[in-house]
Amino acid sequence: MADEQPPQKGFFTDDEGSPSSMRLMSFVSLLLAGALAGINALGWGSPDSEHVLYFLVAAFAPKTVQKFVEKKK
Repeated sequence: MADEQPPQKGFFTDDEGSPSSMRLMSFVSLLLAGALAGINALGWGSPDSEHVLYFLVAAFAPKTVQKFVEKKK
């Protein structure tokens, strides 16, 4: 049909406009890393900050790997 418009591109959609659960997961991991960092900064959490690092890696590593895999296809 001529009236069909391309899908809306948003914050949690991929380049084609499809919903992206990878981007949602990365965003949630980033928010959790920030929350854990804040809890540790206030002294409410454990003194080690390795959990913050784990959530930061979980936020960015899968998306980076996905980009490299998609480029090879």
